[in-house]
Amino acid sequence: MKKVKRHKKLILILFIVIVAGAAGLTVFLKTRSKDSEAKEITQNTISLGKQTLTKSISATGTIESNASKTVSANLNNLTVKEVKVQVGDSVKKGQALVTFDESDLRDALEEAQENLADTKSEANDNIANAKEQLSEAQSAYSTAKSQAAKTKSQQKKAKAQAKKTLANAKKKVASLKKKLKSAKTEQEKTQIQEQLAQAQQDLEQAQTSYQNASSGTTGTSASDGNSTGTGSSSVSQAKSNVKTAQNNLKNARSSAKKSIKEANKQVEEAEENLKNCAVTAPIAGIITAVGVEAGSTYSGGTMFQIDDISSFKVSTTVDEYNISDVSVGQKVVILTEATDDEEINGEITFVAPSTSATSSVSSSSSGSSGGGDSMSSSSSSDGYEVIVDITDKNDKIKMGMTAKCSIILEEATDVFAVPYDAIHKDSDRNDVIYVAKSASDTSNYTEVKVTQGMESDYYVEISGDDLEEGML
Repeated sequence: MKKVKRHKKLILILFIVIVAGAAGLTVFLKTRSKDSEAKEITQNTISLGKQTLTKSISATGTIESNASKTVSANLNNLTVKEVKVQVGDSVKKGQALVTFDESDLRDALEEAQENLADTKSEANDNIANAKEQLSEAQSAYSTAKSQAAKTKSQQKKAKAQAKKTLANAKKKVASLKKKLKSAKTEQEKTQIQEQLAQAQQDLEQAQTSYQNASSGTTGTSASDGNSTGTGSSSVSQAKSNVKTAQNNLKNARSSAKKSIKEANKQVEEAEENLKNCAVTAPIAGIITAVGVEAGSTYSGGTMFQIDDISSFKVSTTVDEYNISDVSVGQKVVILTEATDDEEINGEITFVAPSTSATSSVSSSSSGSSGGGDSMSSSSSSDGYEVIVDITDKNDKIKMGMTAKCSIILEEATDVFAVPYDAIHKDSDRNDVIYVAKSASDTSNYTEVKVTQGMESDYYVEISGDDLEEGML
């Protein structure tokens, strides 16, 4: 029991000592607060100076060539004779990349050219024959018209003669009838009657002849060409023959044009196939892929890939929280492992309008004639694609390198700036900095009012009438 009581006393005494010590420490800290603050200022001082501040968004991407082309040929089933380049080779625009065995294509071209010559010759013969037939038909038509005109003239004369004969016959009949009435003797009457009978017979014959002449029937045979109907028919037939010959000539010319055009097309195709054998580089750059080898049979597809490394770009993505602050034309600072701390400048040239949009272009070139560019689209759930063109030249940059990009959103140049912790509030809640009187006595300081400006990750722009370069 005595030991327990003694133990309790010791605990009580210890508690009193601790409380008293705590109170004394509080008084000590209060009395040393000013010295402690001076000591803190001594340990954290900077020399005020002007600098460039930037506010940026960080993004990581891959360095790519600024232009890329895949090369193929517009032909199939040809043997590769020689591959003139390999991966890593530099090529100029228009430089030959591969050659094919052209013997079959040259034979095809020669055959097409011979067929074209034969087609032209045959077409010319057909046109010449058609022209000759037309000439003959026109000559026959001219002869028929001339003969018809001659026959018509003869018919006109025959009609006039028949008319005259008919008139004379009528006069004779009338005269005999008159004489018959005035005849005095039977003998005279008998003689006149006999003459009248003959005259009437002649009149009937003259009337028939005149009718025949008027209707174009002269009584001569058709073979004499004197039949009006036969002559008209001959002219009509001859005219029809001319029209037929004209159509035949027109068809011969049309057929010749069509067949020659087709033969020309075959020659052009053969020439184009031969031309496509000369596969050349559509751009200057570096060969980054080769898909053919000598002795193999080419059956289509990509033969080469060429990348223009005279300039580079960075393909990266920015998340949806920051993409609204990113726009084309903004400056970018780029760092790579290969270039250490050396900053490389760039500029944004593309900002995707959606996460599914991309600037990726699959470029292809066929033969020596170049090729077209076709857009490709791929969905990205990681963010919005952003393309940065690298504007600085640097020999250490290579395709495929990882690039750390700082997209400059805001920049202030030649301004006073201090760390965040250097800015305080005075009793009136104004922003102030503490400026030491000298480097040797940092405990003696004054408050200087400042106005905050742009903020970066670690520094804040400040301005004020009392600020001077070199202040501590």
